[in-house]
Amino acid sequence: MSIASTIVNGTPIFGKIFSVDRSTGLEEINAWPALMIMSSFVWLVVAGLLGLVMPTTQIFDLSTDHFYTTLTLHGAALTFPFSFQLMMGVGLHRSGGCVGKAVTGWLPALSWLSMNLGAAILTVAVLMGLKVSVVVMFPLPLVGAQMGVWSMESVIVGFTGIYLVLSCMILWYPLLVLKMMFFGKKRAELVLSERSLNDPGMLGMLLAAVTLILTGLPLVVVGTTLLLALYKILPMSLAAWAAEPVVFQYAFYLFAHNLMEAMALMVSSAMYATLPLYLADGSRKLYSEKLANLALWILLVTSVTSGLHHFITFYPNQPAALSYWGNIMSWGTGLGAAISIFTVLATIWQHGLKAGPGIIAVLVGWALYILDGASAIVTSNIVWTYQLHGTMWQSGHFMTVILAMSMMWMGVLYHHYPVLTGRKLDPALGSLYVKMFTVGAFGAAITMLAGGAAGMPRRFAAWNQEGWMIYGDLIMVFGLILGASFVVYLYNMMKSREISAPMGELARA
Repeated sequence: MSIASTIVNGTPIFGKIFSVDRSTGLEEINAWPALMIMSSFVWLVVAGLLGLVMPTTQIFDLSTDHFYTTLTLHGAALTFPFSFQLMMGVGLHRSGGCVGKAVTGWLPALSWLSMNLGAAILTVAVLMGLKVSVVVMFPLPLVGAQMGVWSMESVIVGFTGIYLVLSCMILWYPLLVLKMMFFGKKRAELVLSERSLNDPGMLGMLLAAVTLILTGLPLVVVGTTLLLALYKILPMSLAAWAAEPVVFQYAFYLFAHNLMEAMALMVSSAMYATLPLYLADGSRKLYSEKLANLALWILLVTSVTSGLHHFITFYPNQPAALSYWGNIMSWGTGLGAAISIFTVLATIWQHGLKAGPGIIAVLVGWALYILDGASAIVTSNIVWTYQLHGTMWQSGHFMTVILAMSMMWMGVLYHHYPVLTGRKLDPALGSLYVKMFTVGAFGAAITMLAGGAAGMPRRFAAWNQEGWMIYGDLIMVFGLILGASFVVYLYNMMKSREISAPMGELARA
């Protein structure tokens, strides 16, 4: 039994849900992905409980300190150890079965450890008083320490946690993907659904890994320099260049924006890989693989520099032309999205669809992602972003992309779950989850966008001013529905039944 399987089986409650099926000889592609997926759901529970605290502090007029603490923890937990780690686990399981390579060795172990240890250390820093958003506006952490808002120790602990999380996303996970794609021996017994790199379902994953590495390396250099200086290993005088706000912000946003784009490439590839498996005529073919690949390349090229639209307040450090370039590239991503929309709808029209909870969850999450893309294009506009960037519109945009990607990956997980665990899920409970999540996610997204359009500021505790509490109450209602949908999803996995059919046949379905 592998270390990953041992950890999963030894974890209370969640270990039963994600216990690895070892009877099929597929433990080498099941174990580490199962551990990552299980860990992501643990963080989901943490994030969900924290999410309830924020509106509670508003409704019962509690201390605003609780609001800012839970807001920081809620956003960080949802984004990194839940959403990204869920993508890691499901994506690695899918790629392992497509290329016939084992998910073993030090890279998956380091990916899991750095993500979860980093998230835990960041949580400790926030509880120590550090209250920054997932968008670390440097030098805010240092300024806060200098003004006595939080301690310098909390800044050092927080940066340590963030550094470990970033090392997972920029180095260990992408390197693991590249290793599986191009190195190692292919084993026939691990091949579940063979795909080449020309397949859109694999191309998107490869492009995402390359994007994470290339756009993240500048941040690794800057972050390493600052961390060494904070620990007094490197004199601060030698790290002064990295502490320049402009240097840090450009390095950070180059990666942070493209992190979302890389995750978009990943979910697009998951859509292209999963949809053919549910076509009514059994053809297992997209309407056009060339169009699907074209959409991925357009998304890659346009997204890399579209993040420049965030720097509208950085004059004169950024020429106006670059802000407009970021705006144009943001609209360019819409072209890739349009081609993707056409390809998916044309595929369903041509071949029909065998509707099941997994693929419907993927499609609904994809529709939510389209809504998010539309909101992003609006706020990328130079004029509109001055009005909306500091409001709940931006929070709605950020939360919607996380919810959309999470729903898509939970839909893909619905397909992979029987192979991972040897158990099948109840389709009735699966359908209930999809319905509840759809209402909760779209309701919360639209409410946040509407609040932002009305001028409701983000990261602001006093919602009762200017009539903003109505948006807060609606966020609470839709948030409860979202939370209930996750409970239904977890309950479905807890009540899953052993599969009687031979797993070798099912795994290759």
